[in-house]
Amino acid sequence: MQGYELKINIYAENEAEVEETRQALASFINQHARQGRAVSATKITEAVKRWDKNPFVRNKIIEFFS
Repeated sequence: MQGYELKINIYAENEAEVEETRQALASFINQHARQGRAVSATKITEAVKRWDKNPFVRNKIIEFFS
């Protein structure tokens, strides 16, 4: 597997928020990599597509973003 840059738009108040988010995501990916788990594009795609299939996860995500 190889690392690739991902550029997407995200809602934010300013560029600093976006940079903080970028750093948090990079840290999340790196932390899992250090522990031997790949946070791959395929796995992220699966997780995002299935977030609403588990009622507990769905409700917590909706609650968090509300």
